[in-house]
Amino acid sequence: MMSTTHTPLNIGPVSKPMVTPDWGTLRRTFQRFATLVDAVPILRSCVPELSTGSFEIRDCVILDAKLKTYLKPTSKSKSTLSACYQLTLREEAAGPGCQRIVYLKVFLGGRSREAFRLLIQNGMSDREFPNSVIHVPEQDLILWRFPHDPALPHLHHLVDLVAIEQHLPLDGLKQIGIQGTPQVLARHLVNYRPEIRCTNRYTLYDSTQGRIDELFGKTFCDSQGRPLYERLQFFWDRSLADPQAMAIAQPLGYSAAINTLWQRGVPGTPLIQVLNPSNHEHYITEIARGLVSLHTSQVPGLTIHSTTDHVTEAHKKLAKLSDAVPTLAETCMAMANDLEQIPPPASTIPPCPIHWDFHIQQLLTHQGRLVFCDLDELVIGDPLQDLANFMVDLHFRELDQQFVQDLSTRLYRTYQREVEWEVPLERLAWHARLQFINKAYRHYLRFAPGFERTVEQILQLAQKGFRL
Repeated sequence: MMSTTHTPLNIGPVSKPMVTPDWGTLRRTFQRFATLVDAVPILRSCVPELSTGSFEIRDCVILDAKLKTYLKPTSKSKSTLSACYQLTLREEAAGPGCQRIVYLKVFLGGRSREAFRLLIQNGMSDREFPNSVIHVPEQDLILWRFPHDPALPHLHHLVDLVAIEQHLPLDGLKQIGIQGTPQVLARHLVNYRPEIRCTNRYTLYDSTQGRIDELFGKTFCDSQGRPLYERLQFFWDRSLADPQAMAIAQPLGYSAAINTLWQRGVPGTPLIQVLNPSNHEHYITEIARGLVSLHTSQVPGLTIHSTTDHVTEAHKKLAKLSDAVPTLAETCMAMANDLEQIPPPASTIPPCPIHWDFHIQQLLTHQGRLVFCDLDELVIGDPLQDLANFMVDLHFRELDQQFVQDLSTRLYRTYQREVEWEVPLERLAWHARLQFINKAYRHYLRFAPGFERTVEQILQLAQKGFRL
């Protein structure tokens, strides 16, 4: 059994042709893994320490689930579902608890066999990492036990508290007063998106000063962390020169050997936990000013994302939603036509750096100031996309709807006062419709039972329009 590979696992033709699967087959095969009632018994039979009865599952959380399928009928057989679970295990009846993370990819028509053969051909020796990846042919799946990942082969370095010391950003640590190599006392997994990236928080101890610091390491499947480090350094230098500029966590370095970007930990509380009607005016003003700072930053090296790009992507997503839920085909077709025939009106807004994935969970608050997080996906685009993304996302945060309306209205008006360009409501509404479509598509990708109704409800919000 092999542990890691860079070979794509949505493989090509297999030796035996199979009947083109329909959506009923995809639902029966894949949705078992997107609901805990069905997934937990399967995990019990697949994970070695569970199948032998050494441990029992006390709790299970689905961290991520993602369907990959194709519109072309002859390609449907290559569809897969990827799912990641966090298991809380207990050894025997009264034993101590521990956590495990497992990532699996489910195939159709026995295609896991060929995918596993490619792992054996390209992977690492099972003598080095026994049981790191397991083929379960009866479930037509391959399972990885964290830290092993088919596209992040360096993760095992990041979970080893001794091995990680050789990759610490020593020059960056000197900038915050740490001399030499500190001891790594602990590691905590912050976020894990299999085959894409993994973020860990480390507790460092400098014995020469008796001080403790926190360091965040964001690991990527490729070298994208290097230009991201340069981008963050741009914003950090800018914030030092201008205290009113958008605040970020201090970048401390990039380790090419493990594709990891390092940032200093910052004290703070997620804004979603403290935002309320008594303080929202202050925080909305901080959000608007932070966005204006980003949108006027002129940070170099970003790709351009145009209105045409948005329309093309939305068409593809709506086509897939129509394919999966035929009862929504008419609705999706109408929305696709509207997006193309009613583009956002001409605007004096210059294309500029935008966050791309801006929502309330990207903000920390400390002593009344906001820290902007996750600047991984910056592009040159329409700044109203950031406003629309933030406003649409509020609808999915279990907030009072009147409060959501108040937050959106105040953000729009505050941003409008802070910028030199016009901020047409029609343009904002067009971007909001796009963001509702993106939300519907993400729920479809999770492929949980009943996703059809959730997708329908979100598309109804998109049709209803966006008003302030």
